Amino acid sequence: MIKKENIKTFVRETLGCECPENVFDYIDSQHSIELNSEILLSDKINIGNRLLIYTVDVNDVKFIENNLIELISIGRNERDMKGFNRFRLAIITDKMDEIRQIAHMTFKKSKDKDKKIHLHLINRNEMTI
Repeated sequence: MIKKENIKTFVRETLGCECPENVFDYIDSQHSIELNSEILLSDKINIGNRLLIYTVDVNDVKFIENNLIELISIGRNERDMKGFNRFRLAIITDKMDEIRQIAHMTFKKSKDKDKKIHLHLINRNEMTI
C-alpha cells in the first residue's frame, strides 16, 4: 500500500496538480491493475473522486505505439463514467529519450484526448510513490 502522503507529494510535485487541499481527504490507490491482456497499470489512484491517475511502467517504444491510445480511451471512459474531473496518465520509464517523442506524437493523434486529459512522462528515478 502506498502511503497517502507520498501520493499527495507525487500529485502535487511530480504531476504539478494544483488540487485544493480538501480533495486529498480521500485517496484510494490500487496496485497492479490489469486493464487487458496487453496493459498492466502499476497504480490506479483516485484523488477525492475528482482526479483519476493511471501509472504505467514502460521501457518499450512498441508498447507506446501499440497501447497509448487504448490507455487514453480506457482512462477517459472511466473518468467520464465515474464523474471524475480529470484524468492523468503517467508513463514511468528508464528510457525517456527513446519514449518521449513517440509518446507525445501518439498522444496528439488520440481522438479521445481533451483538455482534461494529461500525459506525463516521468523518469523512474523521479518517482515519489
